[in-house]
Order: sequence, then C-alpha cells, then structure tokens
Amino acid sequence: MIKFKSIVLAVSLTITGTAFAAASFTPGTYEGTATGRNGPINVQVTVDKNKITDIKVLSHKESAGLSDAPLSMIPKEIIERQTLKVDNVTGATFSSKGLINACQNALSKATKDLSPLLVAAPVAVKKPQKDDEADIVVIGSGIAGLTSAIAAKEQGKKVLVIEKQGMLGAGDSMNISTGITAGGSKLIKDKGIRGKSTQDYVDHLMKQAKDKNIPINKENVETYARRGGEIIDWLMELGVPFDRFQNDKYFHITKDGSAPGPHIMKALTAQMKKDGIPYRLNSRVTEILSDKGKVTGVKVSTPDGSYKVLAKAVIVATGGFSASPELLKRYAPDWTNRPTTGASSLTGDGIRMAQAVGADTASMDQIKVNYLCHPLTKKDGVSLTAITPYTVLVNHDGKRFVDENHPSINFKSKAMMKQPSHEAYAVVDQTAMDNLRLMRNYADAGYFVKADTIEALADKLKVNKKEFINTLNQYIADCKAGLDKDKELGRKIQYPMVKPPFYAALVTPSMQSTYGGIKTNNKAEAINTKGHVIPGLYAAGAASGHEAFANEVGFAAIIGLTYGRIAGENAAKYVK
Repeated sequence: MIKFKSIVLAVSLTITGTAFAAASFTPGTYEGTATGRNGPINVQVTVDKNKITDIKVLSHKESAGLSDAPLSMIPKEIIERQTLKVDNVTGATFSSKGLINACQNALSKATKDLSPLLVAAPVAVKKPQKDDEADIVVIGSGIAGLTSAIAAKEQGKKVLVIEKQGMLGAGDSMNISTGITAGGSKLIKDKGIRGKSTQDYVDHLMKQAKDKNIPINKENVETYARRGGEIIDWLMELGVPFDRFQNDKYFHITKDGSAPGPHIMKALTAQMKKDGIPYRLNSRVTEILSDKGKVTGVKVSTPDGSYKVLAKAVIVATGGFSASPELLKRYAPDWTNRPTTGASSLTGDGIRMAQAVGADTASMDQIKVNYLCHPLTKKDGVSLTAITPYTVLVNHDGKRFVDENHPSINFKSKAMMKQPSHEAYAVVDQTAMDNLRLMRNYADAGYFVKADTIEALADKLKVNKKEFINTLNQYIADCKAGLDKDKELGRKIQYPMVKPPFYAALVTPSMQSTYGGIKTNNKAEAINTKGHVIPGLYAAGAASGHEAFANEVGFAAIIGLTYGRIAGENAAKYVK
C-alpha cells in the first residue's frame, strides 16, 4: 500500500519558462488597506529595490477559520512568485480579494509602476499523479466529512479526506452563524435547565413535523436527535466554546455570540491533524468506482492530472446543490435567480456521482431560502440569520408584513418576495450587537446603517419616513410596556428593542441550502433505487438530508455532525 502524505497548502513547485519583468521599488515598509468580507484588512509590506521581502497582516475582521487559509497562504504566494496575480483561495474569495487588494494598495506607495506585479508568474511543471489506496475515502471536508473521518479513524481505519476547494470546510460549515441544536447535553444539565432532555428534543421535533404536516423519516430523525447531546459534549471537549442555551430552539450558542461554524471547523481540523488523517485539497472527485454493485474507490481530478484511490468504503459528504442552476431549475424553479448565502462549491457533485452507481434520492424539492440575506453583489450575500429573535422587518413603505418569529423561514421568505423590490430592512437595537460578535463585525463592515434614534435612522433609509417611524415607535412602546407579544402582529418579544443606537440592514431572500439528496437509512448507508443498501457507500449531511426536512423541522448542522459520526462508525464496521 502506498503511504499517504498530508497535502500542505503551500506546495513547492519547479518553475519553468521565460522570466517576467521585475518591479522597481523604493526600499522600505508600507501599509495598505482594502475591504474583505467583513470589513477592512490592513497589511504591512516590506520591499527592497526590486523584491517583496515580507508581508504581515496587521488587522482584519474576517471570520475566524474561514479566513485562516487565505491570510496564511496568499502572503507566502505573493512573496514566492513576486506577483499580485495569484489565485484566490477557493471557498474564501472575498477574504482573498481583500487581502490581495490591500497588498496592492501598500505596494502602490512603493512604486509608480505596478504593471510588473499584475502579470502571472510562469506556469509550474505538473507533477505526475499516482493511484493510491485507503480503507475509507471521505469526499468533502465540512462538519459531516471531518466528523466521519475522525469516527472512522478512531476505529483504526486508514482514512483519506478529499476536498475540491482550496481549504478545509469551505462549504456551508464555515457559514453556520446561529447555534447547534440538541437536547440532553452536559451544558443544559450544568445550567440546571429543565424540560430540555434528549427525549424532550425528540418530542419537540416530532411535534414540529406533525404541526406542519411534514413527512419526515421518523427513524432517521429520532436517531440523530438521540445522539445530539453526545455530539455537543464531544465538541466542547474539543474546545468549541458553547456557553449559552436558547430554550425555544434548543440552540447551543458560543459565549460571545460569535458564529459557531468556524469554531467547530477549527476544532475538527485540529483533531483530524492530531489523529494523523491525511487530506488533499484542490482535488475533485469525479467518479465513484464500483464493481458488481459494491463501491471500490474514487477517481480524482487535480490541476496536475487524474488518479484513482481504491477503497473499501466511500462516504459522500459533499453538501447540497444550492449553487447548481441546473438542479435548482429542476427542483426549485421559483428560486433560480436569487443571490446565495451558501457556498459556491455546493453543486450537487456527490449526489450525481452516487446516482451514477445506482443510489436513489429523496426530498430533492426541500430547500431553505434565507430572507435575512444582505446582498453584496447580484449573486452573493451574507447571512444575518443570527439576528432573527432581535429583528423587526420593515419594507420600503415603512410597514411590517410578517411575524418575524414565524417558525418557517420559507414562509417569511415568500412574504418578503411580495414586498416592493423583494426586500426590506432588518432593524435591531444595540442589544443584538452586544450579544452577537458576528453582527458587530458586519456593522463595522458597513452592512448596517446606524443611528441614535429611529427618526435619524429613517433619514438614512429608502423608506416612507412617517410610516417607518410610526411602525418602529409602536413596537418599541410595546417592548417598553413589557408585553409578551406586540400588538400589531402578535410577534413574541424575546429581546425587547429598547436600547439605542439602532441599526438597519437591507435584506432580500437568497438561496441558502438544500435538504434533499442521496437516500439513506439511519446507519447512513446509501439506498439504491430498488430499496437495497449499496455495499460500501455512505452519505452524511446535506448530500443526503436524511429525509429530516431540516428546512422546517430542527436544524441542519446537528444532522450533519451526527450523521457524519454515524457514517464513519458504520463504514469502519463494514471494512473489517
């Protein structure tokens, strides 16, 4: 068997070709700034007469975890290649562009002619690729993929993780911004919270499904619900800083209100590296191999060529298809032309490859449209979902139009689509900013408009000012009166809006996630079109959905984490 070697991010390459013109600098150290995803990125660049010698990132507000790869890789790449024409880290495009632009801003102060720095370095010589072997191949490196890899490794199996992006967790895992749901965790017990046991959580999910008439796979849902508390405990042991609990949603929330996704990915990545699990980036699995109905490995494509990895089991953890126009047109045609808060990598690759070896699909029409998307471009936006219990939604006419606490995110998205320009303003007070570090970062990035009074806020927005002021003042009056529900729409007031200053962000419905995919049982085994298990094939997370309907019942993150572990455990048993 060929021994695996972990693929490091910065690969030393032999360069050939004609040398390109060197830049001429005034030696010294220069600072530059540019906007990343969450705000300004400030850098310090040192140069001698004709060479960039050092790049330091002085400060930034990029999301922890999501920005680690570009902030580490890109300075090294610029120095090694002596050019600003370097690739963005796939999965962290906004952070990558912001960092490159900050370096360009600094270098513009060191030279009058940037043109030599805007030319790509000579092409690297491609390395020949060799076929390989493993017990288990995991396709995808999000929370489901890494959890499954760690679980399989715990059973002594040789595991290889293959990721098509340029960093681990570059799908939706890094974008988890609210909380992780579960009952019966140690955190719940330590805080003395009653009525939130494992069984209470199971009952909660079953009631949600019954009340909404959602045809969940009860066995699959109960399986993940009964192991959710165990998963939370394990994540906390790995260092994820859960410290708060939101009763109504069973949310486990980080101590400072920061997004849990980057914390979880950081913890799982550290554990995977500690366990010595190899991984390969910028490597796209193009085919699941099989022989006589049994899975036998995968075919991989890289910038340097293609190769095969023979394996006894394959776990598909590639995410959903929210970034696939083709699949969205087929399964969610009403939402094909919306911006997305999901990752660009979610193109349904794993689902299609599993279908090619006979896998059935389930719940493919189940999607989540995020009405709390702040658009950055026509195609991309950032999710402000964490402000849900704090926010009041007001349209351009200055009026509210939906109960902001309605249990269905899709219902609220459809309501917003009926508003002028299909958009509204999400208004919060300082309480939301105090409790949510991620939103403070977004406010610093300019995603929110800020004012000391509602009247001053109205002056800064494209709204009917009189109606806007009346609407917000009435809601604030209900909050100050201590009402449990506001008078206008009967919205349950969880966080009274009484603390200025006030903030507003423009929001519009976006395609965020899909919740259908490879049909599986409660062992995460893939099921074929005849209803039988496909030997050696497993699926976890959004690549399956597990018929749990997480767009309406529960939340997806705990499903990916739990079924990732289940897939790893059962794949390890299968390859004995």
